[in-house]
Amino acid sequence: MSISENTSITCRSLAELKIRSRILLKAAADKKPEAVKILKKSGKQEPPYQHKDALKAVARLAGYKSWQHAHHVLSGSARVGDDMGVLWYDPKCSGLLNLWCRNYEEALIQFVQREGYFLFPYKTQFVVANHDYIRALGFTADHSLAQVGNRNFVEIYGSPAWDDLTFQRLQQALGSTNGH
Repeated sequence: MSISENTSITCRSLAELKIRSRILLKAAADKKPEAVKILKKSGKQEPPYQHKDALKAVARLAGYKSWQHAHHVLSGSARVGDDMGVLWYDPKCSGLLNLWCRNYEEALIQFVQREGYFLFPYKTQFVVANHDYIRALGFTADHSLAQVGNRNFVEIYGSPAWDDLTFQRLQQALGSTNGH
């Protein structure tokens, strides 16, 4: 799942987290209560808040354990079996009938048996899911995600297409930055 041959991806998703961390840091400096609350939840209880505090907070909001974890995954450095975070999951997916697999080999077997399904990483596990799952993630059935020729997100991991879809998922999961 590593992208050693694709090391020049643009990492829009990583840049998005950096931008959001700067927005969060500025909002905390302006003493906006929601920003201060988010930073406190990440471990830094009192100002002054630093950029590293905001990076950690935004990474955790996106489903990663830390900024280093987010950077490892979003930069395309992870390998099959590494903790991929929970970005490709939403609590709205919990009521859906998805196939949860403990390893990639098991997930791949299930995936190839189901036409039109998707294979996503989740922490160190994998989920094989249908279009209902995609809609629960905030994408429409006609979204480019549904049109991707290869719906195996482990196989396309680290590619520019994966980064674009991850960027879009971050925007779905974290909301708009308009108006900060």
